[in-house]
Amino acid sequence: MDPILKYIVTGLVSLSVGLLLQRFQARPNLKYFLPGTFLFDVTDPKVSIRTDSLTIQNFGRKAAQNIEIIHKERPDHFQFSQAMGFEEEHAPDGSHITKISSLGPKEFINIQYLSHIKPPVLLNVRSEDGPAKLIQVQFQRLYPQWFNFSAAALLLVGLGTILYGIVKLGIKLYGLL
Repeated sequence: MDPILKYIVTGLVSLSVGLLLQRFQARPNLKYFLPGTFLFDVTDPKVSIRTDSLTIQNFGRKAAQNIEIIHKERPDHFQFSQAMGFEEEHAPDGSHITKISSLGPKEFINIQYLSHIKPPVLLNVRSEDGPAKLIQVQFQRLYPQWFNFSAAALLLVGLGTILYGIVKLGIKLYGLL
């Protein structure tokens, strides 16, 4: 093998391994969703009360640091479902920032909002590693474990059958083996 080609191959392999290691490096992966809103029309006294919920979850393998939940204005009332320390700040533009120091890997927090004057307007959720991603959620039925294992087994048998057919077809068409 040509010595220059060895250097090129070594460089390409090193670059590929470096990119793979960077891709699989542990990092936080914050996502949030708004599971539900409900409006109560109370008749005595005549008032509308709205409830909202916000769930933030770290799907990553590293703790998310310095999480900020930014609203257009301070919500009327809010409460964390779990006991958690937080700080409140106001930005120069009047927005309200709720700060949480950290959220561990696979951890989540839930915030409940109760509003009667103005509904909470969520502007952004972010950490020091970047913005969180809003995901759409839908309730889904959970099937029993035996059903999930059966479905996976049938899927693998079907995949194996398809691969076997492709190999047999290739042998027949191209006269391999």
